[in-house]
Amino acid sequence: MGTTQRIGSGVKNEPNWANLTSSVTSAAKAVADIEDEDHKEKPTEPEKIEIQEKRYATLLKRRDAHVRSAYERLIRIGGGSKNISSGNSSKVGRAGLKSSGKLVSFFSSASSNGFQSALTEIGFASLAGKTVRDVIDYLITFCGDSATGMDETAANQAISEVLRDVESEADNDLNNLEDLFKVYTDGDKLSELLCNFFGVYIFEYLSQRLEERLKQMKGEAIAKETFDHIKKDILGRVTRLNQNKPVAKIDWAGQAGKNEIERIFEAVIKIEE
Repeated sequence: MGTTQRIGSGVKNEPNWANLTSSVTSAAKAVADIEDEDHKEKPTEPEKIEIQEKRYATLLKRRDAHVRSAYERLIRIGGGSKNISSGNSSKVGRAGLKSSGKLVSFFSSASSNGFQSALTEIGFASLAGKTVRDVIDYLITFCGDSATGMDETAANQAISEVLRDVESEADNDLNNLEDLFKVYTDGDKLSELLCNFFGVYIFEYLSQRLEERLKQMKGEAIAKETFDHIKKDILGRVTRLNQNKPVAKIDWAGQAGKNEIERIFEAVIKIEE
């Protein structure tokens, strides 16, 4: 993932990441304390059991509060959810919008013009002799970005993860894959895919910035557990968003599609007061 040089680089006009680093480090401390608590001998006396349960509940709340704080501080560094989701942040958001736009454009073209035609438009040769993996690999490259900045790397990781899910769903059958592109576009599954993309994208950006530092400070096991929980928290928000959003028919190829991408992106990253 990241390198320690990403923290406190001292580069002019770089945002101060100290508060974000502090939140993630505090979350890791809570994770370590929870792990220690898990390994303690369980009491048998009712009074001591109650004390231990309260202490454990407090640790869970502390961990979750620090995770939420890290998420909020990342959005603040990016200039707020509106700036990030509209591509006006110089720190995070632009690569996510660019990659998601390519992804949606292909889905829309495949649904309207046919699978092979959409592939031909983006330079993919005939499907003869090709596999689902060949197509997905090509789409990951097409929707990704060759630049190596943190924003682009996060977007590339997110594109890979959501398209690998589509690949799995196709079950190594090109006919299934072709059907999926139409099913996704005609229903609300493309909106769900975008929600998942942006959730993974934000997580990957955060983990690039801080995971290597956290490994050095707290050890690999605690760092992994901390970031696993952060990812679970972010994707949990995405799941709730998917469950609560109204289903609507979107013209993904037009301005309405662009607006919907930005709306979904903002909904994923916006912290409710």
